[in-house]
Amino acid sequence: MNRESKYWRERANLRMDEYHKNSDYAISLIIKAYDKAIKQINDDIYKIFYKFMKDGRLDESEARDLLNSNISKKDLEDIRNRINQIQDDDIKSNMMAELNSKAYKARITRLEALKESIYINCMKIADAEIHQSTRLYINNINQSYYRNIYDIQKGTGIAFDFATMPVDTIEEILKNNWSGKHFSKRVWHNTAVLSEELTKTITSGLMAGTNSRKMATEIQDLSEYGKFAAERLIRTETTYVTNMAEKQSYKECGIEKYVFVATLDLRTSKQCRKHDKKVYLVSKAVPGKNMPPLHPWCRSTTIAYRDKETLDNLKRRARDPKTGKTYVLPNNISYDEWYKEYVVDKYGPQEAEKFEKMIKNKGSDKKQLKKYQEVLGKESPKTFDKFQELKYNNSNEWNELQKKYADINRFNKIVNESANLNIKGNVIKNIDRIDINEYKFAETHINSERGHNVTKEMAQSYVDNAKVVYSRWNGQVNIYLSEQGCSVVNLKDKIISTAYKCNEYDHKFSRILEVIKDDKM
Repeated sequence: MNRESKYWRERANLRMDEYHKNSDYAISLIIKAYDKAIKQINDDIYKIFYKFMKDGRLDESEARDLLNSNISKKDLEDIRNRINQIQDDDIKSNMMAELNSKAYKARITRLEALKESIYINCMKIADAEIHQSTRLYINNINQSYYRNIYDIQKGTGIAFDFATMPVDTIEEILKNNWSGKHFSKRVWHNTAVLSEELTKTITSGLMAGTNSRKMATEIQDLSEYGKFAAERLIRTETTYVTNMAEKQSYKECGIEKYVFVATLDLRTSKQCRKHDKKVYLVSKAVPGKNMPPLHPWCRSTTIAYRDKETLDNLKRRARDPKTGKTYVLPNNISYDEWYKEYVVDKYGPQEAEKFEKMIKNKGSDKKQLKKYQEVLGKESPKTFDKFQELKYNNSNEWNELQKKYADINRFNKIVNESANLNIKGNVIKNIDRIDINEYKFAETHINSERGHNVTKEMAQSYVDNAKVVYSRWNGQVNIYLSEQGCSVVNLKDKIISTAYKCNEYDHKFSRILEVIKDDKM
């Protein structure tokens, strides 16, 4: 191996080391999620079971009776609150539906409560793992794409133009089931298995009279395996996403071949040793076959294969069309200086952050688009790509669309709730806040007969601040409902027939104002 080749192999290995150092923080947060979940499970075991034991012992019959006894309503409500903390909407709705079913609605046994606690806490682990790992992978994809281009330019001394990392490519890398199962599915599977094993261990342990200290040790042992599986998945996926991002950088640079680089030490696998130094076509690169990772915990990477043809192509790309000179990269330029000049200054500092949001929010954005299409119909973006393009690249139009959606969605909620409450009249979509200065004010009826103590000025303020307006008698009468009070205006006869303060509202009008106040769209 010549000196230059050895240098660039070392550079490649250093890049991979850096990507895995990025993983350390995400892994530490996931381990904290495991520890928090296990502590909660141990606390629940004590609260639901051990604190009811006499002298720290129960025989099998007593244990069975205790596990089959009901928990309190307060404990049941606590379970509901913890289910609501789960981020995954499907799991949350399924668990809440089960908890609210006829079997669980009135009562739930201590054994069922323990099983719910175990499952809820394991799902919260999965939530944390998917959130942290997705964020990590997106950051590593962007970093590895640009760092590899930097190393290529540094190695050749040629400063050629290149594009930013395409959002579609980031998405494609993240959703690719390169190992037969998507990483998020593996997370859900691993935590589901952990939940099952914990349930078996805890149930059998309680029935056998295992003391709380021994039980805690057995639970901790299972959690350690869960942590191990989580780290193994993150390390392997980190190697996958970074190598795929570097593959994209080869394509962007017009490099047609790459060299497989194994990290040669006592831990290097036979598979990686077999592929080390071999040259492959970028177009034929397949992770798991001729591109890392080849196995779990794989640390191998690649470097660009630089021959005369490749260098000539890069020089042509870097040539100034006016002067014919080739742009040369300064020898002493650091990565941070290079990134600022060739990425941030050229494409804008918000570009990488925008890409991350578009990928990270894909799931929630799809749900949001569905809601917008249901409410706005043809006025909503037709495709998901157009929706994200508008949301992240056109703030003015996005703000207008949000307001339109909020207005129509609020109107629909008011209409539906008004129908449920049997409120007479049609809800007016676009409120006409009329000036009642020239209208008659039924002073005698409003104040002398009814004792509402409302002035004409107050009635005008109810119109001006109305949250909802009902039209009755074929449009002859409008009822202006505000948080301060209500004005009933006869448009045909131009008279304020009645007006009263909000403390006189019945439950129907009070409920409508609650719907409007609670609306956060």
